[in-house]
Amino acid sequence: MFPARQTIVVVDDDLNAGIALTRALVVFGYHVEFFSSPIECLNATVTGVAACFVIDIHLGHHSGIDLSRQISAMGIKAPVIHVSGSCAQADRHEALASGCAAFLDKPFAVTELVRAIEKVTGRLSINVP
Repeated sequence: MFPARQTIVVVDDDLNAGIALTRALVVFGYHVEFFSSPIECLNATVTGVAACFVIDIHLGHHSGIDLSRQISAMGIKAPVIHVSGSCAQADRHEALASGCAAFLDKPFAVTELVRAIEKVTGRLSINVP
């Protein structure tokens, strides 16, 4: 039996990657809201109740790091996990310096992301292999 469902907000401009990640996290008992742009995310009412954000570093012409800063400026305290498939070391350093709770390089195993989410939200015992 899963603990109470938490809302995870996923922001990725790669529609296929975002849908796949959403489906995988649902299997682990999370409620997931997926957005393909920072503007959609910032305009969503669910953003304020998110337990955690999973944000790609490169969102087309936008920066995932800038999005995480905007979320923080809105007074939202939920942790951010940044992900990237093509991230320069400087981007990784900037993401970590901006206060993100974790950083994962794509491709990553869903279980690796679930462990990171568990760690930053305090949710435990999903029995991740």
